[in-house]
Amino acid sequence: MFAKQSALDTNLKELMAFSDSSFPFEFCYDDFNDKVGQSLNYHWHETIELNVMLDGEIDYRLNDQRFALTAGDCMVVYSNTLHGAVLSEKNPEARMLTMVFSADLLTGGVAGAVQQKYFQSLSDTGFLGTKLVKDTTIAEKLRPLLLALAKEEREKIGYELRIVAQLSLIWDQLFHYLLEQDQTLTKRAIKYEEEIKAIMIYIQKNYMNRLTIQRLCEATGISRSECFRIFARFTQKKPMEYINDYRMSLAVAMMLNTQQTVDRIALDCGFQSPSYFGKLFKERYNQTPKQFRTQQKRFENE
Repeated sequence: MFAKQSALDTNLKELMAFSDSSFPFEFCYDDFNDKVGQSLNYHWHETIELNVMLDGEIDYRLNDQRFALTAGDCMVVYSNTLHGAVLSEKNPEARMLTMVFSADLLTGGVAGAVQQKYFQSLSDTGFLGTKLVKDTTIAEKLRPLLLALAKEEREKIGYELRIVAQLSLIWDQLFHYLLEQDQTLTKRAIKYEEEIKAIMIYIQKNYMNRLTIQRLCEATGISRSECFRIFARFTQKKPMEYINDYRMSLAVAMMLNTQQTVDRIALDCGFQSPSYFGKLFKERYNQTPKQFRTQQKRFENE
């Protein structure tokens, strides 16, 4: 199991910290609450992601689509698809099982029949992913298999063989289900996806500097109105709101994982002043940054 953190490369792709780089499969439990955070920022990665909602409810975003996930629902996120999640206002907390794996585990890393028929074919249709509603046949088939995967003990002989065997079974059943669904992207959706990724990459590279809507538009060649439109479509936020959320997620990670002062962190993350950072932080977490840091250290020592 790995600790879920949004470590991103220069293309805003999430870097997966696999326990064994030669066996790209991991899982974690994502918690949503006031203590650890109420959202997972938009990102994408080359690995495939499978989710099982365990408790509570979240608003899951897949590219420009939105899904309400409740206990028992499953989610499939295909390679390089933008996705994120936020805690539903209906629930004070939620928990989700997340698994990530590389298609190389099942294809052997070669462009053979398995890769072409069961993975490349999905990429060619523009497949993003899909929600599997809890009381449907496919969800009832896959959910117990995914939960069982999370219980496999890495130290036992045959662990890797059992993981590959179960993932093969899961993907076989999922692929047959997808053949019956309409999962294609329109060219317009692809265009918007390319635009939002371009802006997000620019933000990721320049969050520490002063950012304005004009700079975003000039750097990406997107008009002001289009900029607001695609942020609303993908994130349901205004551009500057998204930027502050991204900066905030980095600041929280730095508070938890470094010894830097709160003031230094605020400035390094691009906030115009420590006091402005403190204001935004208290609005979100109901406490000051220093109180949050002290509380988290206390939790770690319990």
